[in-house]
Amino acid sequence: MPIRSINQYTVTKRFSLGKRMYDKLETIYIQEHDALHEEPQKVFDNHKEYVTDISADIYKCLRKGFIVASGDNQ
Repeated sequence: MPIRSINQYTVTKRFSLGKRMYDKLETIYIQEHDALHEEPQKVFDNHKEYVTDISADIYKCLRKGFIVASGDNQ
């Protein structure tokens, strides 16, 4: 299985994952989406510490207005 990269995102709308609240303009890191296998993606906070796993569906929802890719990913 290929290694998936971890991308940097900026929070645009406040939300929570697990027991962690993310505020606007906060930076988070999410493992690259795996469309082929639909495996969970790891989420890391702005200190690059592991927070939780999310499903592909949650990732897709976050991309619809809650997070945007940072300049480093584009």
